[in-house]
Amino acid sequence: AWAAAGGIGTISAVNADSYDPTGKIIPQVFEGMTRRERHQELIDYGIRGAVAQIERAHEIANGRGAININVLWEMGGSQPILHGVLEATRGKVTGVTCGAGMPYKLSEIAAQYGVYYLPIASSARAFRALWKRAYSKVPQWLGAVVYEDPWLAGGHNGLSNAEDPLKPEDPYPRVKALRDVMRAEGISDDVPIVMAGGVWFLREWNDWIDNPELGQISFQFGTRPLLTQESPIPQGWKDALRLVEPGDVLLHKFSPTGFYSSAVKTPFLKRLQARSARQIPFGASECAETPVRLVADRKKYWVSAESEALAQGWIAEGYTSALKT
Repeated sequence: AWAAAGGIGTISAVNADSYDPTGKIIPQVFEGMTRRERHQELIDYGIRGAVAQIERAHEIANGRGAININVLWEMGGSQPILHGVLEATRGKVTGVTCGAGMPYKLSEIAAQYGVYYLPIASSARAFRALWKRAYSKVPQWLGAVVYEDPWLAGGHNGLSNAEDPLKPEDPYPRVKALRDVMRAEGISDDVPIVMAGGVWFLREWNDWIDNPELGQISFQFGTRPLLTQESPIPQGWKDALRLVEPGDVLLHKFSPTGFYSSAVKTPFLKRLQARSARQIPFGASECAETPVRLVADRKKYWVSAESEALAQGWIAEGYTSALKT
C-alpha cells in the first residue's frame, strides 16, 4: 500500500508467512530429526514466506513506487534466505534494507541480483567501517544509508558502549557527521540518508529538507503506517498505540539479545522494571562491604546494612522469593 501511494514500501523478509492455495497461512511445522535439518526447514520457510509477501506487495503496488525487503543480518540463515528470495523475485524487488549487525556481504549479494542495498547504521563510525571493508567495492548499488536513531527508533537500537541510553543526542549533528563521512569517501549527495526513528510529521523536519549540509534526505515511517486501515495488525494494538503519551516508551535492556530495545510500557514491561529495581548486591561471605546476613526465601546472603533494609521492605510488601541474577 505504501508503494502504491508512490513511496518505498518495505516488507519483512524475516520468517514471513506463506499461504496455501486457499489463502490460509501455512503453519511452520518442523519435521527434521536433527538441528541441521530443522535449520534448513527454517530457511526454506523463510524463503517461501518472503517470496509470498513480495508477490502480494507487487500485486497491490501495481507497478507504482518501489518494493524493498528488510532483512536482519544476524538472523539464522540470512545469507541463503537473501539469495533464495532475490533469485525467485527478480525484477520485483528494488532494494534490500538491512541492519541488526554489520552486514558486510550485503553489497556483494545485492549487486549479484541487480538490486540496491540500504544499510542501517546508527553512527557515522559504523557506516565508515562498512564502506571501507566492503561497500566501496560496489558503490553503484548503494541506494541509501538508513540512519536509525539509537534513542528514537523502535525495536532493538544500535547504542554503542560510548553512548548513554539516558542521554539522547540530537540526531541532526549525527546525520551531518554521516554525510561528512559519505562525502569524504566520494559518495554523491544524491544518495539519500534516510532518517529513521521519531518521524511522524514532515513539518517537524523542515530544517532538514533541502539543507545543503545534509544533502538528499528521506524519511522512514515505522509507527504511523501501523495505524492505517491497510495495516494488518490487531485493532487492539492500533487502539493502544493511539493512547501512547510522551514518556510511555522505554529504552530498556530486558531483551534476551542483551541489546537495548525500545518498547511501549505495557504492564509486562512495567513488571520487569519493578523487578529490576528490586535488586541488591550480595556476597558469599561476611566482609566489610557485606557485613549483614540476610535470610530470604530460606536462603542466606551477606549484604550491606542499607541493602538489608531495602530487602526487608520488599519482603514486607510480599516479594519473598529471592533470585540470583
